[in-house]
Amino acid sequence: MLKRLVTLVFIIIGASLGIFLVPEIIRLFNVKVPSLLMNTYVDGIIGIIVFILLFYWLIDKVVAMIEKSEGLILKRNFMEISFATLGMMVGLAIASMISLILVSIGFSLLRNIIPVALAVILGYLGFQVGLKKREEILNLLPERFQGKTRKVNDAAKLLDTSAIIDGRILEIVKCGFIDGTLIVPQGVLDELQLIADSTDGLKRDKGQRGLDILEQLRQSGHPVKIVPGHKEVREVDQLLVKMAGESNASVITTDYNLNKVCRVQGIKVLNVNDLSEAIKPVVQQGDRFKLLITKTGKEENQGVGYLEDGTMVVVDNAKQNVGEERQVEVQSVLQTASGRIIFTKKVADK
Repeated sequence: MLKRLVTLVFIIIGASLGIFLVPEIIRLFNVKVPSLLMNTYVDGIIGIIVFILLFYWLIDKVVAMIEKSEGLILKRNFMEISFATLGMMVGLAIASMISLILVSIGFSLLRNIIPVALAVILGYLGFQVGLKKREEILNLLPERFQGKTRKVNDAAKLLDTSAIIDGRILEIVKCGFIDGTLIVPQGVLDELQLIADSTDGLKRDKGQRGLDILEQLRQSGHPVKIVPGHKEVREVDQLLVKMAGESNASVITTDYNLNKVCRVQGIKVLNVNDLSEAIKPVVQQGDRFKLLITKTGKEENQGVGYLEDGTMVVVDNAKQNVGEERQVEVQSVLQTASGRIIFTKKVADK
């Protein structure tokens, strides 16, 4: 369908050029032609034939370019497209005003060529400014208008500083377990930068790690947006709660207190720690697996090893097997405030 449409456009262009150029060429070279051929329809047909013969090879390239452009546009939301269009219109308006000035000067070059070039350049620049500076433009609006414009859809997720520094969110996103746009308020970004500039070496490393994780999230292909937030709210947790309440978005965090506040206020919260706890391998009494015994336990003759998720495994009569991998069988599982402890005994390899 698209190829047919492009072909139709080529036919219209060819007919238009034929109608305007064929008579001019005949007059220029003073060629005598039969009167039957001296009419608009024949000129148009000639123009179509010549144009198609010369530029038919371009049709497939134009179709591919349009499809690529369509794909890029469809990846943007309606608000971004609206701002980009507005920016392009402003650019074209500026080009038109400059063209009026150039026309009044009187030079043919200024009247005919430069206005077209200005329209193309300023239209493109306006489109890019409107598309990429949308949030800055929104930030210039009064606060009551910003709130309505910043609404995000139900699938959007607000990222907390703790979840970014934690780093596990990157792997979760890469695995495809997060849908919707990841929203990073400017307050979160400012807090990350403040931590990265700290004189404390440990805090500085955490802040720089958080900034690196955020950059990797932006490069992962998953939609990530930086939004200004609210000027009157300085505290990051309050900002996240306010924005989530306004937009019906979820909050991703590892902060225990923020988790509680969100739940009290009816805001959906996604705690990375809860997810990690939920996907720990489940072991039951009687299960067998191989374990690397890494150190001695507190009790006599005990050996201790760890599962991949960090769960401690205590092995009876394994003190002499430190540094060895042995087959063990689960005897019992103890749940404590700090996590699970699995008690096992050595069994013979099958």
